[in-house]
Amino acid sequence: MEALRKAMTRAAAPVSIIGTVGGFIGDIVAPLGNFAPWVALVSFIFTLIGLFGFLALRRKQGDLAWDSPVAGGLLIAGASTLIFGGWSILFAVGPEKGYLAENIKPIAVVQAQLFDLQEDVTQIKETTGETATQVVAMATAQAEGFAGIQEAFAQLQMGEGTLVENPATPQEWYSNARLYQLRGDTANAIKAYEGYFQFNLEYVDPLIEYSALLKASEGIARTRQIMIEMLNAHPENLSLDLAVGRLLDTPEERLERFIALSMRAPQYGPVFAELGDEYTRAVGSTPTQDLIQKQADAYTTLFKLEEQQLFTRYYIDKLQAEERLQSARRTLDAFASAQTAFSKIDITITHYYNGTSFVFAFAEAGSAQKILFGIDDPEPKMDTGRNASGIANIYIPPILLPVGEHTVYFQYLDANGSASEVYSRAFRVDPVTVIFQQLPPDFSTNTIPGTFTVGILGDKIEDAKAYTYNYSLDNDSLSETLEGFAMGTIQVTGLTPGEHTLYIQATGADGRKTEVVAFPFTVQ
Repeated sequence: MEALRKAMTRAAAPVSIIGTVGGFIGDIVAPLGNFAPWVALVSFIFTLIGLFGFLALRRKQGDLAWDSPVAGGLLIAGASTLIFGGWSILFAVGPEKGYLAENIKPIAVVQAQLFDLQEDVTQIKETTGETATQVVAMATAQAEGFAGIQEAFAQLQMGEGTLVENPATPQEWYSNARLYQLRGDTANAIKAYEGYFQFNLEYVDPLIEYSALLKASEGIARTRQIMIEMLNAHPENLSLDLAVGRLLDTPEERLERFIALSMRAPQYGPVFAELGDEYTRAVGSTPTQDLIQKQADAYTTLFKLEEQQLFTRYYIDKLQAEERLQSARRTLDAFASAQTAFSKIDITITHYYNGTSFVFAFAEAGSAQKILFGIDDPEPKMDTGRNASGIANIYIPPILLPVGEHTVYFQYLDANGSASEVYSRAFRVDPVTVIFQQLPPDFSTNTIPGTFTVGILGDKIEDAKAYTYNYSLDNDSLSETLEGFAMGTIQVTGLTPGEHTLYIQATGADGRKTEVVAFPFTVQ
């Protein structure tokens, strides 16, 4: 018993602290609920766990088990169970805001500041209930009203629709709006559309029709103001955002708006239709590969989304939606050949004795703002400059490069200042340069002659250094010889159409030889 008494003495201090602090906190948070029963339940569970552990330990150690941490934990958990069991009863029958707040004003003030109890809890519950009811009503209108709207629209198309005297549903408001519109009654059509908009549905075509009526009657500025006010009231409505974007003045503003909307809602099909149309108009004024590619990407995304009806689902008038899709397909097909032409890039590389020259050929060369190139630099930085006509240079005069493997890179800024991708082509600089020129065919032998202009890389013609060129065609025997200088000409006959290779090696007056160069060429 002495061991038990010591254990209880050691546990007294922590138990007192837990009981006091727990009671104080429980009383302060009383407005939020009575948490004491939960703490008592958790303490009881730990008491059972501690009891089983203690009994197992006591069988091994006897009374010494009371000196173990297991015994201390058992006593603290058991005492907490009793204390919070008592607190739970007291809090259950006590004041709603707790004993301390009820009797000590400063604590009541602190409690109010902590938990924002200035607003009545009942009022919060009532507001929450009203909001939930509104959300349910909106959801019901979107989910169940769809079929009704479609049915009403079908009746309108067949000429069977009639005005509803006191419209209450979105389909009734929409039906009235279209009927007024068909009758030329713009004022009532606008009012009916506004009645339909109170349900905050995300169909595109009612917004487009409404905007057109407003522009015709009140002008673009007022229309834009009204649509922006609607969007401010319902910023989550994607179709309202789209409708506001359609009313912006400049193509740049519209593109910026639609791009932002497409990033915000990548599954919203109508915005990609608008993007494709905007890029199509931009291509019409300034055709560039960048714009054609962006147009294709927008329309391709639109068609992909429509596989899950993520475009037509936003239209009440399905025929109008299908016509827009067909128009987009026709436009994309029409620009397909242009995209192929714009995507063709050619880099011509020619090796001379005094260096390597480059010609960059691409469809936008005549309108490019700038052409940048680099040798062995994947981030082109050198500007080719402009010629006398003010057009960016596509020709780079010979640049003397070391013998070995190299890569030329180039990039251009199109007419709109958009950077193209970086294009590249690998090439090799040899110690002996070769240029092949095919001559007219010899009909007497039914073969083709040709001329090779050969030179020593980096040597100056005026130095008149003597070289011996050993060469051969389509084998590496080097059986033919030409005596010459830094540049020379080799005449050949008897060539046949197809792929061929000239093998050549130069030997200087001092006896030094170049490596053997294999020059492939094609006879047409």
